[in-house]
Formats: sequence, C-alpha cells, structure tokens
Amino acid sequence: MKKLHLILMLMLMLVSGSMIGQVSYLQYRHVPADQDEKFIERETKHWSKVAASAIKKGHMKSWTLWKKVGITSASDTSPNYVFVNTFESLDQMDLNKVWAENIDAIGDVKLEDIETSSFTTTTFDYFIQYEDQIPGDYKYALVNYAKPTDITAFIQENKSLWKPLHQASIDNILNGMTYWGISSVIYPAGNLDRFSVFTVDGFNKLNDALDYLRWTETSANSPNAAAWDEVADKTKMDELTPNGFERRIIYERILTIN
Repeated sequence: MKKLHLILMLMLMLVSGSMIGQVSYLQYRHVPADQDEKFIERETKHWSKVAASAIKKGHMKSWTLWKKVGITSASDTSPNYVFVNTFESLDQMDLNKVWAENIDAIGDVKLEDIETSSFTTTTFDYFIQYEDQIPGDYKYALVNYAKPTDITAFIQENKSLWKPLHQASIDNILNGMTYWGISSVIYPAGNLDRFSVFTVDGFNKLNDALDYLRWTETSANSPNAAAWDEVADKTKMDELTPNGFERRIIYERILTIN
C-alpha cells in the first residue's frame, strides 16, 4: 500500500512539474442571455473541433470553455464566459497558427452559420503563466483575483505556506477541494489593471465551492485547526494584499479539449 501511495505521489509531482512554465491566452466574453444556448452549441459542436485539431498537431496543449456562475454585473462589459487556450511555452504560442491552420476541421459548414463574434462581446483578454499547482479533476473553479504589492513575495508565500495547507485539505478531503493552482499575469500589466495574479480552488460540486466561501467560525478541534493557526502566524498576506482579493468568481467547466 505504501509503495502504491509513493507511485501515485511521484506521478502527481511529475504532472505538477510539467505544468509550470506553461502559458495560456484567456479570452473573456460577454454573451447575452438570449444567445446563451446558441453560443454554447456553436463553440462546443464546431469550434472545439478546430481546437482538437490544433492540439493533435502540437500547436496547443488544451482548450477549455468556462461559464461564470451567477450574475455579478448586468453590464455588457462584464464577461460571463472565458476561453482558456494553453500552450507548452511562450515560444510555442502562436494564436494565428492555431485557428488559421486548423480551420478545415469544422468540416462542410459555412463560417457564417457557426460564428459567435457577431452576437457576443470580447470584453478583455490576458496572457498568463502557471506558477504552481496541486493537480486534480474539478468542475467548478473558484478564481481568486489579486493585485499584491509584491508579486514575487505573493507567489513565494503561496508556494511555501499555503500550498501545503491546501495539499493537506485535498489529501484528507476536508473541504471538498480537489485542485489548487496559482498563476501570474504576463500581459496586460500595470497598477491600473484588474489583477496581476490569481489562485484557483477547484471543486466538483458547486455547493462545495459555496461552502468554502461562506464565513464559518473555526473550531479549535477541527481537523486542520492547527495547520490554519500555523499559517495565520506566518502569513504576510495582510501586507501583500491589504484589500484582500479583488474578486472571487466561480466558473463552471463547459468543455475541455486536451
């Protein structure tokens, strides 16, 4: 049993390590409520084929479509979907090649019958780099957007202090979390931008993500009370993120191609 556990841990370490240094192009979209069904059908039925072809040819690592849970703003500039296009490295990222050289994958259909740009709005886009993760399957992603005063210190503390705490929670199934990751923004950059880093807490049930978010009083005899106390004594997050997270948004996975 110990041998099997060791093998599984080594496999997880290899998977986790392979993710570091990968980059993604994130495209945020606003889709009107009355166009929601058409948008999902066209993206999952047709454009996912282009992504699959690009991945098969080695042009891209994976493609995922996420939908925001709930409504946080009624504005047309507020995104409710995000595409995540992941590449092995910045050097290997070529967005034009992905779509231009794989468009034949849509088959015998007219572009005007499957396009989604005319009835949606691309609100903004980001290029990001993966810094660390605890791999695992998850359907819901709680994304914690932040603008720390010191990005390097924020990433280092998350990797050295918070990651072990999340690892223990995942290993012992304490709060429903099944994945954790941290990424930094490559572009756009600057003090006026929305966020410069974000962490992701993954869950397989929406209720688990909501339960994780809600305020509860920590019991002194809870399973991970000692671990939380230790982190609380060492963390400098109050200094690094004096305003806390800028936003905490839950996204539901619609489809992943890899």
